Amino acid sequence: MTKRILVGLLLLVYIFILCKILVFKEVPIVRMGHLMLNFGGTQTGPANFIPLKSILYYLLGKNGFFIAALNIGGNIILFIPLGFLLPIIFTSLNWRKIIGIAFASGLLVESIQAILEIGIFDIDDVILNGFGLMLGYGCFILFSNFSLHTKKLITLFSIGLSIGIILIYIIAQYEHIELPLRLEPSLKKEAFKLNEEGSMQCCDPCKGTGGTGKIIAINTASITIQGRRNNGSPHIIKLTNATIIKNATGVISLASLKMGDNITVVIDESETASLILLCGLSKPMVKH
Repeated sequence: MTKRILVGLLLLVYIFILCKILVFKEVPIVRMGHLMLNFGGTQTGPANFIPLKSILYYLLGKNGFFIAALNIGGNIILFIPLGFLLPIIFTSLNWRKIIGIAFASGLLVESIQAILEIGIFDIDDVILNGFGLMLGYGCFILFSNFSLHTKKLITLFSIGLSIGIILIYIIAQYEHIELPLRLEPSLKKEAFKLNEEGSMQCCDPCKGTGGTGKIIAINTASITIQGRRNNGSPHIIKLTNATIIKNATGVISLASLKMGDNITVVIDESETASLILLCGLSKPMVKH
């Protein structure tokens, strides 16, 4: 009974984290080479009610296979722990109930996003989320049938996997995590600090990193940057009217950027910049 209560509390915490990630889009930024990928924030666009439409779009490499893997794999992996935890708490579960829960949970996530207008309803996300939950449940049942010892091991693995995902998410909100990919906290409003003369000076938006790349070409529809690491190859980033450009003092215009500027770029799945940060400190402001 005690084990079921503890696992139940873990399940509630995990569902809370899922809501923050999938519903409210509080997703850590993923750094890939000289680019930063932002899967969080409010997303707009037409809903998709055609099964497999989005999945096939990603599998065909329309936005690159790396982004496809993050989208498809992420939607599956995040629901796998639910398939592990639920049968530990509710021992009467069977495949019919799990399929119903899988479909209902994915549908609930997508519906809340659409109602709150913070995301796009996509039936393929419902499919991927449900598949992840059923995959976790299938693995749990499979290994639980081997022996009592194996059942204990799969239970410990289930708990460990859930705790691991929760810890990665929590740590990523505050610190950099060095992995094959790098997770970073969502960009927040810049702080201020005193310079040596005692006047207020705005912090470097790039946090002293020198940015993810240097501008080598600019036009009204795109910019081309070259990564700072290992003589990175040029990369074209698309711009829209919704692209926000900021320096240490606040929002600036595209005309304020120039060749050779070091910048940090946050892009979405279509490699369109949602945010560009111009690296460097602002001029000192008189302290009142």
